[in-house]
Amino acid sequence: MMNVIDESDVLGSTAVITKLSDLVALEFNAIETYEAAIERLENLDYRAKLTEFLGEHERHLLELCDAIIQEGGTPPDGGYYKQLLIKGPVVMAGIGGDKAILQAMLLNENLTNKLYQNANDEIFPGYIQLKLKQALGEVRHHRVWIESAVENLND
Repeated sequence: MMNVIDESDVLGSTAVITKLSDLVALEFNAIETYEAAIERLENLDYRAKLTEFLGEHERHLLELCDAIIQEGGTPPDGGYYKQLLIKGPVVMAGIGGDKAILQAMLLNENLTNKLYQNANDEIFPGYIQLKLKQALGEVRHHRVWIESAVENLND
């Protein structure tokens, strides 16, 4: 049975702008964290994969900013999830090598996954909902890949 969505259930522009602004801040911090990790990883394959993921986060950022503008808002110009998603643990993990860096990245991706899942539980206008579903699929892939890489380093 398919759920029918009433038009009144769809978030209005003000709520859309607020919620997407939070995701923009998240993406700014994710990008900073990925850059810090890539800079510190020794394994070139890991660096390449995280560079690919970084590109996806950069695309998410642009798409979210475009959606905020389309809804009549002004996107944030930086992150404010500093207390939750920070590059500090990645920088510190650099001392412990690739495994520690990937473990720190996994913690960050767990948060990113949670926040994108929360966004997907909302009813955004269709064009935004589609982008959020795509982003959720990608960050889920990031988490699974990082989990697998960490497990392989345990062997």
